[in-house]
Amino acid sequence: MVEKSKIYLVLTPFFPSKESFVGSYILDQLKQIRIQSNFNIQIVKVVSLFSNEKDYYFDNFSVKIFKLIDFPFFIFPGLFNYINKQRFSFFLEKNKMSGVHFSHSHVPYPSAYLVEDLGCKKIIQHHGLDVLQLMNGRSKFFRNIYSKFLIRNTIKHLNKADLNIGVSNLVLKRLRDYKSYNPKQEFVLYNGVDTSKFFKKDIEKNKFFTIGCVANFWKIKDQMTLIKSVQKILGKRDDLRLRFVGSGPTLQFCKEYVNQNNLSSFISFEREQVHEKLNDFYNEIDLFVLPSYYEALGCVYLESWATQTPFIGVEGQGISEIVPDKKKMLSAQHDVRELVNKILFFMHNEFQLKSVKHFDIKKTICDFLSLDIFSYYD
Repeated sequence: MVEKSKIYLVLTPFFPSKESFVGSYILDQLKQIRIQSNFNIQIVKVVSLFSNEKDYYFDNFSVKIFKLIDFPFFIFPGLFNYINKQRFSFFLEKNKMSGVHFSHSHVPYPSAYLVEDLGCKKIIQHHGLDVLQLMNGRSKFFRNIYSKFLIRNTIKHLNKADLNIGVSNLVLKRLRDYKSYNPKQEFVLYNGVDTSKFFKKDIEKNKFFTIGCVANFWKIKDQMTLIKSVQKILGKRDDLRLRFVGSGPTLQFCKEYVNQNNLSSFISFEREQVHEKLNDFYNEIDLFVLPSYYEALGCVYLESWATQTPFIGVEGQGISEIVPDKKKMLSAQHDVRELVNKILFFMHNEFQLKSVKHFDIKKTICDFLSLDIFSYYD
């Protein structure tokens, strides 16, 4: 067991607060690390210099805000890294976080850049398929200019890290596509599900077969393929309902399509919910569907699985590595006809999911904390 004095520094651009639920999976991860170790966990949320965020407490965690000097819109990220590292050193000292033993950086930039000079064991966790963050920023022109700069600098940090973590094998495969990537150690840490938060409940059966989808309304989440699939089924039968939870840039487009095609009686849109309350949502639906085609893993699939609610994802994504039944539970990207057939199967057949125990967050974090890197200070 690691002594309490061992500082476990977490740097992340996202962590939940009273105003936002983004980063709930990091919160669940840290809860288990706190339960299963004696680390002194210190959380630093890295934000823009122009952010008005202030230090806060959330779910018994203290979250310190560090404001980064950088060009806006992700233009030449890391250009001011020397200055930011000096500022971060003073920040750690001011907040009594000196003597860090482990740093856990969520996504490479800016988190991994800031800890470059710290004399500690360095962990970098990669959450998305855009592993080097080359798609960040609004300007394609600037992205084309700084991509080589970002690739070179980021891979330098990844190669120096003691451990690179991917939330799926697919994520690590994306990293290995870069020939200069030469990690010291890698580990797949699937986003485990907290089964004390997500579990099966006895709820009265729906009058109509109900599909649910929880996701940000982004193009890659592809809610339109799901809407069009439900529309086709409704053309032949009306005992089907679709519930969306989420917000984002494509939400209005989806709402307009639903209204223009007289689907409002069958398809509803709901506001984002506190993470803990989603357990009721998964238990109320008969099938969870997320046709996302650029998905490193997808915590929502595991949350649905934990409630024993069947789900459908897309082939070739991170979830395909662990899905219980690929033939029934995976559909081709953008393929309305195939998704219709997959949905109809679940409408017509009983389907029993096997246990999600292998991906219970208690087990995934136990496996993580058993790595050799954590015996370094024993």
